[in-house]
Amino acid sequence: MVALHRFVVLTATLLLTSSAWGETSNPYLPRARQLLEELRYPDAARALEQARAHPGNDRDTLLEILELQGVVAGMLQQPAKARSAFQTLLVLAPDHRLEGDYAPRVVTPFFEAKSWVSDKSAALGLEALPSSAEASLLSVQVKTDVLNLGRLVRFHLREGGDAWRAQEQPLVEGKASVERKGGRVEWWAELLDERRAVLTSVGSDASPLVALAPGALVSSAPAPAPVSPLPEKLPRVAGAPGSPLRTVAYACLGLAVGAGAAGGYLGWQSNQARARVVGAPVDEAGYTQGLTQREAFALDARARAQGGWANILFGVAGAAAIAGGTLWVLGAPVGVSATPTGVVVGGAFP
Repeated sequence: MVALHRFVVLTATLLLTSSAWGETSNPYLPRARQLLEELRYPDAARALEQARAHPGNDRDTLLEILELQGVVAGMLQQPAKARSAFQTLLVLAPDHRLEGDYAPRVVTPFFEAKSWVSDKSAALGLEALPSSAEASLLSVQVKTDVLNLGRLVRFHLREGGDAWRAQEQPLVEGKASVERKGGRVEWWAELLDERRAVLTSVGSDASPLVALAPGALVSSAPAPAPVSPLPEKLPRVAGAPGSPLRTVAYACLGLAVGAGAAGGYLGWQSNQARARVVGAPVDEAGYTQGLTQREAFALDARARAQGGWANILFGVAGAAAIAGGTLWVLGAPVGVSATPTGVVVGGAFP
């Protein structure tokens, strides 16, 4: 009876998952979806390998293939292979969630991969490099390619009202560049793997980057404002030891200590919740013991929320400490006077 229930749930999950994905130009992916619906996992694995090897997959298609490869490997009790597919998936899309309610043998390697990506800050990125208006190159740089996925960059350029034109350039030490014309250029770029699948991008055809014409950013600096001469004597400004600034400084430093302690506690709670998911025991059949998928997702959500609040509190603590230190210094007695060589500032810090 339990086996029948699992069969019904898994079949419904796969049907919902396949209907959620859009159309694709990859000829092997629809076949892989059909095999998954029929629970023919070995055949589905081979179809997904063909789909992954097909050149020119767009980003959405690539993410679907990687997710389904992880699911199939998990159902075939191949945790290392499932974890590898999920690691690649989450490097490209760190916030990705599984599209369905899967068995623990699938969920466990997924959360292990998520923890690995988070611990290593391994999210893949592509950024445009700054250049002056006189530069003849448009350049991009890959950020954090821990799996060494990137091979090429496809630049899309448009001058004036012309159509987009594409040009591919190889990555050299994590960077790629393309020649630009002299006028105003709209552009964006995609990072490709060895099969020319789209990994990530910077800009888009709907929201392109803009490189201005040479000289457009050059402007003469405004003339400096006239400086009034110093008076022979400046009034002395004194702050009493009991200055209100010192009182505010102590309050800020107290806030820094409290926020730091609260942030540390929430960070510890976040690590504990994540450890429960990643460290859950697995039996010989690959099932996680004592933890359902719903509980795993709840723990992951709690770990992320507590981690986010911990980071905010650490930021508050740092800002309060800086403000408190600054106000403490400013609250000290200070004297200002003019001399023939300049201005002299003196003070005491009791």
